[in-house]
Amino acid sequence: MPENKKDSSRSRTPASKRDPSPKKVPNQSPKSEKKQKGEKGKDKTKSKKNTKTLGFWKSFKNAMTSDMKSDLIILAIFGLMVVGLKTYYPISVVVSGSMEPVMYRGDFVLASGRKAPNYEKGDIVMWRINKSPIIVHRIIEVTEDGHYLTKGDNNALDDIGLYAKYGHPNPSDGITNDNIKGRVLYHVPKVGYPVMLAKENMIVAVIITLLWDLLYHNVIRRKPFELGRFAYNIISTISMLQLSQFLTH
Repeated sequence: MPENKKDSSRSRTPASKRDPSPKKVPNQSPKSEKKQKGEKGKDKTKSKKNTKTLGFWKSFKNAMTSDMKSDLIILAIFGLMVVGLKTYYPISVVVSGSMEPVMYRGDFVLASGRKAPNYEKGDIVMWRINKSPIIVHRIIEVTEDGHYLTKGDNNALDDIGLYAKYGHPNPSDGITNDNIKGRVLYHVPKVGYPVMLAKENMIVAVIITLLWDLLYHNVIRRKPFELGRFAYNIISTISMLQLSQFLTH
């Protein structure tokens, strides 16, 4: 029995020799710490870029949605005018002085095709040959075979030269009902001046339109600047100014 006690005492480790402190995790090297910090920095940069991208497309989409509502209203009104006035060219803008003193540059013109094919001498009509611009001139002669000769009130010569310029096969015969797009009903002085200026100075018109939009949206209404909205406005403005050329002759 005494021998067993001695053996058990020998197997025990003295308390003074035991290591009470927990095992320490080896410290990371400076390189690994820098790598982790770099990865965190990259993640933050990516998240910022993603946020900016999402914000850009969100503001772009909101601007487009808002603009589409007004565009649909304009298209609906234009469609009603086409049906009601029986012409695909119910409106135009005078950009030359050929009809002075009756009409001047910048005058807005409303036309109707309801009188076709019974146009008469003295009617101011809108005519077009092939892909020519819309010309607003007066009928000065109706031939026996139903052709028309037109002329600008302020022009010295009739429009035979213009017929030839735009590809009429027999300019001296005059134009037909197919070439006449409508008879002028009313004209409003200077209302179409912005459209005329846009046709003649596209870049200037774009800059003025965008500056006005910034002034109204960011200064008057005190809204924050949105890059997506501004980008959409550039595209929309150029498109609308291109479309406005359809209205001019």
